[in-house]
Amino acid sequence: MNSTNVKRQVINELNEKYGADLLNYEKCKQIYEQLKKEKAYIENELNLSDTSSIGRVVKDAKTVKEKVGTYVEQSERVIKEVEINLIEIEDVRRDMQERLDKLHALECTLQYMKVVQKIEFLSVELEREVKRKDDEQCATIFANLCEISRNLTDFQAMNLRKYLKETLHYWHNILKDKFTKDYYDVMKALKWPFVNTNFSLQIPTPTNIQKLQIIAEYLLQIELPSETVDPLIRSALLSDFPPLCLPVTLLVEPLKKRFLYHFYGARQTNRTDKPEWYFTQILTWIRDHIEFVTKWIQPVIDKLGLHHIDAKLEFIRGLVQLAVEKLHSDLPNLQYHDFTFSHSIDEALGFDKELRETYSYPQNQPSILAVLTQAKIIIKWMAMEKKYATEKMDAMLSSTSVDPFEPLTYDIEDLKITTCADAFITLLQTITERYESLPQPGHRLQFLDLQLELLDDFRVRLLQLVNAEHENVVESKVPMIANTIYYIENVLVDWGTMLHYLNLYYYKSQSDNNEGPRSSLGDCDYSDPTDIESETVFAETLSLYRHMRRDLLLNLSDYVMLEVKSKSKAYRRERWSLMKIGKDIKGLSLTPSACPIFEVVAKRLHQLQKTLASKLFTIFWRSIAQRLDNYLFENLVLDSRFNDGGALQLKYDVTRNLLPLFSQFSERPESYFVQLIESCNLLNITKGSALLLRETLLALEGATGVEDTRPQTLRELGVVSFTPKMAVKILNQRTDITVNRIDVD
Repeated sequence: MNSTNVKRQVINELNEKYGADLLNYEKCKQIYEQLKKEKAYIENELNLSDTSSIGRVVKDAKTVKEKVGTYVEQSERVIKEVEINLIEIEDVRRDMQERLDKLHALECTLQYMKVVQKIEFLSVELEREVKRKDDEQCATIFANLCEISRNLTDFQAMNLRKYLKETLHYWHNILKDKFTKDYYDVMKALKWPFVNTNFSLQIPTPTNIQKLQIIAEYLLQIELPSETVDPLIRSALLSDFPPLCLPVTLLVEPLKKRFLYHFYGARQTNRTDKPEWYFTQILTWIRDHIEFVTKWIQPVIDKLGLHHIDAKLEFIRGLVQLAVEKLHSDLPNLQYHDFTFSHSIDEALGFDKELRETYSYPQNQPSILAVLTQAKIIIKWMAMEKKYATEKMDAMLSSTSVDPFEPLTYDIEDLKITTCADAFITLLQTITERYESLPQPGHRLQFLDLQLELLDDFRVRLLQLVNAEHENVVESKVPMIANTIYYIENVLVDWGTMLHYLNLYYYKSQSDNNEGPRSSLGDCDYSDPTDIESETVFAETLSLYRHMRRDLLLNLSDYVMLEVKSKSKAYRRERWSLMKIGKDIKGLSLTPSACPIFEVVAKRLHQLQKTLASKLFTIFWRSIAQRLDNYLFENLVLDSRFNDGGALQLKYDVTRNLLPLFSQFSERPESYFVQLIESCNLLNITKGSALLLRETLLALEGATGVEDTRPQTLRELGVVSFTPKMAVKILNQRTDITVNRIDVD
């Protein structure tokens, strides 16, 4: 900033701060003295002498700087000394490290030799005890060898671990053969397996049970550690089956031999079309032996603290593996025989269900379902489900022996459940029961998609039947088809809240973030209060079914209204402005030309009340009432002129004849004929009241600054649905009111 700008800035600040005082000499003098004092104060503060604060700070900073310099010099000297010392002791450190490494190597070698000596010692001891036939000591010594193996799990000495593993396997095979022979001897004494029908009458002797438990304990003690067991080369299907403990393996072995004998090879019992034979046999063996295993083998396992082993579960799993291997070997040859393939699927599912429900076989255990969910098998399974379901749908809808739309006799909720609707829902339920136990959500979703496809197929078939009806729809199959659609809707709503389908909805939502279309309620005349529910897997299907059901009810309503319109020509053309009747409504009778209208309405209501489900009929008659009210109001009231007699006759026809037709369905049928009733009210008030009302309605039309009392006036006459304009229009239909000036249309 140059001097000119500085001067200008100073002048501006003086003007802003002192203003007019600058024109007064005394004031200027005072300002000068004040600024002079401030200048002296600032100069004093900026003085670097010890008397000023800035001077003291600068002096302290210099002192600190000198000290820091001294410390830096000292630290540099120390660093140099340390570096010299490190160089001097590096040789010492290297020598010590070499000595420590040798010492560590010697210690490891010593421990290595001790382990080898311990293994050799235990091996010699084990050999001596085997010769002495001391089974308890043999099991104990072998357990010590196993403990060494567990401790060496993370040890890097591969040769030592290999030596120990070979030693373990050597003695394991010897002891296993010895204990297995003893185990089989005791099992033979106990008459295991229990294939005799009278085995339950035999009580095992305490001596044999004691021997069995002792040997079972030895077998558990000589189980090889998992880290020393080489993984078996097994098929992917059997890889889910973990090995059984030795006592249970030996219990299953005789049953396995019997199974292979009877259900493999050229035996008559080995029939691919009779899978229930081997499934039933396995279930029978489980039933006959499970109590023995639980009662006598499980306590031995618990005694040794092996709480992760469940003898009952392992025994069942061992037998299930037999069924899995058998079904897996049979199914590839059955894929070209539809009936046998389907029969095998059903029997396998029944077998799995029996295991779950009767013997509490856990869902997380390998099961026969692993065979059914193989890629080729499940595709074939779903194809068969679709094929048989389609054939059954064809049969149920084209049956000549039983009317597919005949209502069931055990319908409790008056849903008019038809035979085909009940059969179709049973078909879907059967499919659900077959696939709901599948462990993988993806597989269950595939079957759900199949069910949704069948639901859509069934709806299309019903639609084709509806389109084939060209005659009187009221007396055709259309009402029963509407009942069928409505019943399926209700079932799908109930199913949507079941845990099985809620889980599928969750999995479907996880795999597909796009939400399906929500159900549309459509016109209120054809909506159902039960239409509103949370999103389910059936949301889109329900929307289509509801749309079809509403269309069917609309078709029925259209047909009835067409009949009404064709019968109403004479009634609408009555000379309402020239009727001469008494003013007492008690002496009136129904207008003759109205009889065909009321007759067809009564006839169709009666017919459809017998054929439609109660809730559907309620929707239907309410629709007819509302449409009839609109039709007569627009085509009779607004198109005709009424004298006193005509207005009274119309009121009689409506209140004494039309309303009673609907009174059996509602306590307040007048609520569905609001336009006709309110029109009758306006047409039947006295002439003076009508003129006064008309003048009032017209006078307040478009008025501002005045309270609009017209709605209140109309309510006093029982008119609540019409606007003032519409009320004037109806009053203008009276012959005693002459329209001789511009009125509000």
